[in-house]
Amino acid sequence: MTVKTTVTIDSDLRKMIKKLAAWLDISQGEVIKRAIAEYEKIIINKDIPGTSNASIKKEIDKILQAATDAVWKDDIKTKEIQEKLKKGPSSIDEIILNNWDFGLEI
Repeated sequence: MTVKTTVTIDSDLRKMIKKLAAWLDISQGEVIKRAIAEYEKIIINKDIPGTSNASIKKEIDKILQAATDAVWKDDIKTKEIQEKLKKGPSSIDEIILNNWDFGLEI
């Protein structure tokens, strides 16, 4: 889901975002999205005094699992679809049989 929001930035940062968007042939929003994703990777992998990367990642996994469980509790159909996707088909025949909408019927 896309949400429109307003963020105040200085003119130099705006120019950098516009320049990157033009160089990469992507939207300014996509530039920001990619930059935040990269920054998140750095922060998650950064050593924080008194903690270990493993404990941070474990805590993040715990939070994400709790969110997934909450969504699945409210939406059983989404849970079924995601579990099927996670499992994956066992063969090309199964893919064809499960996704065949029309065809050779007489």
